[in-house]
Amino acid sequence: MAAPRDLHVARLRFTKVIMLKNDCWGDSMLNRSVSSVLAVAMALALAGTVQAAETKAKKETSAAQAAARERMSKCSLEWKEAKASGKAAKDMKWPKFWSECNKRLKEGVKA
Repeated sequence: MAAPRDLHVARLRFTKVIMLKNDCWGDSMLNRSVSSVLAVAMALALAGTVQAAETKAKKETSAAQAAARERMSKCSLEWKEAKASGKAAKDMKWPKFWSECNKRLKEGVKA
């Protein structure tokens, strides 16, 4: 893929050739059209370059992250069951339930 500076230089040369070919420096409609088309081409080229630079390999999840996700899944299932069966206290909200359940699962105590 061409570098942004090369695209800019190519755009300037192309615009100049078109203007000289028409022998009319005042033909603003053609100039605007050519400039617009080339500006879009440059923008797309730059977007592809930036996107390629931003693409990074994903990190593998650590053992601690995997364990936290597993605890959250288990607590989520417990929360849904408790809410459906009416076992959860009326004032109990998910953050408080999650905190208590997470502590319990970290300690290894079953509900």
